[in-house]
Amino acid sequence: MSYAFTFDASACTGCKACQAACKDKNDLPVGVLWRRVIEVSGGAWQQIGAAWCHDVFSYNLSMACNHCVHPKCAGVCPVNAYNVREDGIVILDSSRCIGCGYCNWACPYAVPQFNSSDGVMSKCNFCFDALEAGGEPACVSACPMRVLNFEKIGSSENDSQGRALWEIPSTQHPFPLPPYSRTQPHIRINSHPAMSNSLQKNVANREEIKPKHAKSELPLVAFTLLAQMAVGMFWASQLIFSFVQPGSPMVRLVSALLVGVMLAIGMFISFAHLGRKRNAWRVLGNLGKSSLSREILYLGLFGTGWLFSVLFPLPPLQFLTSCLGLILIYTMANVYGLRSMAVWNTWRTLAGFLSSAMLLGFYLSLIVIQVAAGSMGFAYSYSTIGWVNPAAFLFLLAEYFISTWGKSCLPVMRLRNGMILAALIALLCSFAFPFLAGLNFRICLFIWILVEEILGRWLFYGELEQRVL
Repeated sequence: MSYAFTFDASACTGCKACQAACKDKNDLPVGVLWRRVIEVSGGAWQQIGAAWCHDVFSYNLSMACNHCVHPKCAGVCPVNAYNVREDGIVILDSSRCIGCGYCNWACPYAVPQFNSSDGVMSKCNFCFDALEAGGEPACVSACPMRVLNFEKIGSSENDSQGRALWEIPSTQHPFPLPPYSRTQPHIRINSHPAMSNSLQKNVANREEIKPKHAKSELPLVAFTLLAQMAVGMFWASQLIFSFVQPGSPMVRLVSALLVGVMLAIGMFISFAHLGRKRNAWRVLGNLGKSSLSREILYLGLFGTGWLFSVLFPLPPLQFLTSCLGLILIYTMANVYGLRSMAVWNTWRTLAGFLSSAMLLGFYLSLIVIQVAAGSMGFAYSYSTIGWVNPAAFLFLLAEYFISTWGKSCLPVMRLRNGMILAALIALLCSFAFPFLAGLNFRICLFIWILVEEILGRWLFYGELEQRVL
């Protein structure tokens, strides 16, 4: 036996008593709504002959957690903070939550919301305490039209009308519910006539119902770029040092230490991004299902491999660490392979991450080696480091063609593409006039490319703001 919400969209007045009752019962802070009344509208006026006619429509949809048959939030949570009770109610154990927000990304309905006062994610619990006491959820009790109710699935007492969404394909779910969900949401909807029309539909109160993110995703911009740059720099160092003249162990050490510094800063930023840091030790608790758990695992393994490569610079160990770096970037891309974010769930994400790693890592490695070697009296021939500029040109060209993933802010996207083109032109000039390709040129170009990469990653995370729910 499982519980499911029922909703009669044809009779809902949009009074939002259910939304207010839920917020009051659970003492939710500003910006957090466990139940949201979505206002959908569309249509327009048009002149037909001498008359003006319209096809304007609107309807409301009251949505909370759907306590799905296959809850995506429970599958991706790195700390196993979600539990599914025997009655189908999905419960979030806040004592285990780290407040990473990954469940919100993965949920097709963007249900889990960050509670900044507690530093954890939060969601509807079907008022299971009221159910166990013989009552009903607060939202159901508050509905003056009784269009919001609940049922026991499979109960002989059921007389609910409408379509059980867990029994039909998501492509048949009403707007704005996503057509790609495979979670089988436990909600039955009696349709409003406008739900079946072919006109364009829009969420009219998006600013009201959109979760207010208490924390920025900018730390993730820094974390992903630093981690990928560290991997790329490790790869570049192994390639470059295979051609270096004997007598440069200090140059190798300086380069290796910088890789460690970037890893350490990236890991610290990632840790600081968590809402409840004291639970961070649980992040490897769901390696079988959570890509985020696997990302943290391989980040630690790559860091361990880097440390042993510094202490024992043996070729087999360095090769193993390079492979761990490749797996790390692959798992980082898998974190974003979510059906709820179609713009992330594409080959462009992995390609972009690999390109960033090699572009930033290789170019920074070249600069560091030149600076360190110059201060120690070493000199590198063109055959040793000259290939980096052509490689950077190819990586930048790849960046230009895969940068169309950002649609959240077209002016910024155009600025980023313009910066890529300017860098490509600068590299072409350095090929034609080698005297321009000095150390100062490379430092300036690296800073330019780094800013372009930051803009690209900012656009990447900005796609979260484009979700309908």
